[in-house]
Amino acid sequence: MDIGDILNGGGQFLGGLFGNSGAPFADAKKTLEDYLNQGKQTQNPFYQYGINAMPQMQDWLSQMKDPSQFINNLMGKYSQSPWAKFQQDQSARRFGNAGSASGLTGSTPLASFEQQNMQDISSQDQEKWLKNVLGINTEYGNGLGNEINVGQHAADQITDLLKSMGVDVASMAGSEAAAKNKDTSDIWGGLFNIGKGIFGY
Repeated sequence: MDIGDILNGGGQFLGGLFGNSGAPFADAKKTLEDYLNQGKQTQNPFYQYGINAMPQMQDWLSQMKDPSQFINNLMGKYSQSPWAKFQQDQSARRFGNAGSASGLTGSTPLASFEQQNMQDISSQDQEKWLKNVLGINTEYGNGLGNEINVGQHAADQITDLLKSMGVDVASMAGSEAAAKNKDTSDIWGGLFNIGKGIFGY
C-alpha cells in the first residue's frame, strides 16, 4: 500500500468532485450577459425611434410617387395670403383712379391690364406659398431620414454587441466545458491513484 498515491489520489478526486472549475467561466458569461442587456437597454430607445419613423417615411414617399397629383393636392390647400389680398385691393384702387383720371374707366385695354396684374399678384402669392410648403415638406422628409439613421446606428451598435457577446460566450463555453472535463478527469484519475495506492497495480 502506497500512502502517497492514496493521499494524492484522494486530493485529486476531491478536487474534481467539489472543485467546480467551470464556475468562473459561467460567472463571466453571466457578467457579459448583464453588460449586453445594459447596452441593449441603452440603445433600444434610439432603435425604436428609427423603427417608428419608417412607416411615416413610407407614407411620405408614397404621397410623392405621382408628382402631379402631389402638387395638385398641395395646391388644393392653398388660400390667398392677406398680403396678396392687400396688394390686389391697392392695385384695383390705382387702376380705378388711373381710369377716372384718363377717362379710360371700363375700357378693354385697361381692364385687361388690371386683370393681368391681379393674376400676377395671385401667381406670385401661390408660388411663394408652394415654395414654403415644399421647403417644409422637404425638412419633414429629412427629419424622418435622420430618425431612421439614428435607429440604424443603434441597430448597428446592438448587432456589434451581440456579435462580440457571441464570440466571447462561445470562447467561455469552450473553456467551461474544458474545465468540467478536467474535473471529471480528476475524479477518475484520483480513483485510479487511490486504487493504485491500495492495490499496487
